[in-house]
Amino acid sequence: MRIFGLIMLCLLSFAATVVWKFPVAGVLPHINTGPVQLSGVTGTLWKGQAAQIIPQQQPELTLTDVQWKVLPQKLLSGAAGVNLVFKVSNGNGEADVAGALNGDITITDATLRIPAAELQQFLPLPIAEFDGIVMADIERVEVQNNLLKSTRGTVVWRNAEVQGALQAELGQVVVDIIPEKVEGSYSHRGKLSNSDGQIDINGEFQLDPTGNYIADIRLKPLPATPPELNGVLGMVGQRASDGSYRIRNNGNIQNFM
Repeated sequence: MRIFGLIMLCLLSFAATVVWKFPVAGVLPHINTGPVQLSGVTGTLWKGQAAQIIPQQQPELTLTDVQWKVLPQKLLSGAAGVNLVFKVSNGNGEADVAGALNGDITITDATLRIPAAELQQFLPLPIAEFDGIVMADIERVEVQNNLLKSTRGTVVWRNAEVQGALQAELGQVVVDIIPEKVEGSYSHRGKLSNSDGQIDINGEFQLDPTGNYIADIRLKPLPATPPELNGVLGMVGQRASDGSYRIRNNGNIQNFM
């Protein structure tokens, strides 16, 4: 999920810059000293374009052909908002982003479509190749005090295929993300499943506001699973009594950035 988090960070930085700083004379040189650099900027505060928005620490996630327009209705809730349309990693996306005076950020109706192969660059080692299309539909993201408060959305990997140490046709993989309130703060729970694949995938994960996660995933062979794939499953997971292979992991998502 690292790519989506980094893209959202880029969107947040850009939206805050456009909403709060763009009217200031000579603002572009000032913007380009921050976490992102803009080039090819034209238009006005209300409706404009940028040829590129480059994250300083992740230039591979450069947004191109960016267009924005102000959303006046956001002012009714005490925030300034823009609609953003962009291209990234051979894909495209769109989002409504609103920033409050206290720095809190809300993203709504966000979509992202990219080739699954673009995710390979974020693997710790080049151990697999991906095929298919990844589509993220994020209903809402709230960031308060620079911490992720809540996220609700769905990520779908269509025609999912993995080539490498683990070679498999995974069918359609779906990840649902919902927020849940725990002891006064929000945590997140996600469910992972697939359909029409060579193996059955089911799992869940939890993510707290500081980025700590716990994941528990089961991969189960099907009658039509190729014998060679059965052998690989035993290498990546611990066999359970129901014939599935269990993968458990925990850590912090910052380790993937």
